[in-house]
Amino acid sequence: MSIDRLRQAVAAALLSLALVSPAPAGNTPLDDGDRAAITRVEAYLNGLATLEARFVQLDSSGEAATGRLKVKRPGRLRFEYDPPTPILLVSPGSELIYYDRDLETATRLDWADTPAWFLLAERVSLAPGGRYRVVDVQHSPGLLVVTAVNAEAPEDGRIAVSFADRPGALKLTGWVAVDALGQPTRVSLFNLSANRPIDDSAFVFNEPLGVFRQQEP
Repeated sequence: MSIDRLRQAVAAALLSLALVSPAPAGNTPLDDGDRAAITRVEAYLNGLATLEARFVQLDSSGEAATGRLKVKRPGRLRFEYDPPTPILLVSPGSELIYYDRDLETATRLDWADTPAWFLLAERVSLAPGGRYRVVDVQHSPGLLVVTAVNAEAPEDGRIAVSFADRPGALKLTGWVAVDALGQPTRVSLFNLSANRPIDDSAFVFNEPLGVFRQQEP
């Protein structure tokens, strides 16, 4: 992709972020239409064996970064930022590794406790009584947004996942992750392709000696 086309795509993606408004973690009753939408989301996500896309990330300060996302379910992810952002997020299957190339430090995380859970779970379940609870469903022409929290710790934050909603088909377009302090991080996807082969080597992390540090509680 040329620089001009990439800039145009980034601009379009940033504009689309304004459409996603994550709802607070509340107890708004879900109606039959909401439950039907949740069932469609589960089916779509569980039908994704692999996913590749370019992404645009906008943090709470308004700073933007771009990069490439690769996913191979279950458990494997590579979220690599373009220079000059020095961050790499990679999961070879059992854990998510956050690596800062400038500092040459890495931290191991449980991906099930991060906003990446809906991409990496062997099977996504949003049914009542599960680990993740849907607190809001927003419908608008061509767009579906589902907001979920960790049912055991809803105060830890929430994620609003957005989908292009065409007749008979959904397509992941991005998400907004809101942390425990209410700070949002917005990610929009473009040039998305699904269910194409991805070699496992994309998810290997060859860490330099001694880069890991203990995750603070």
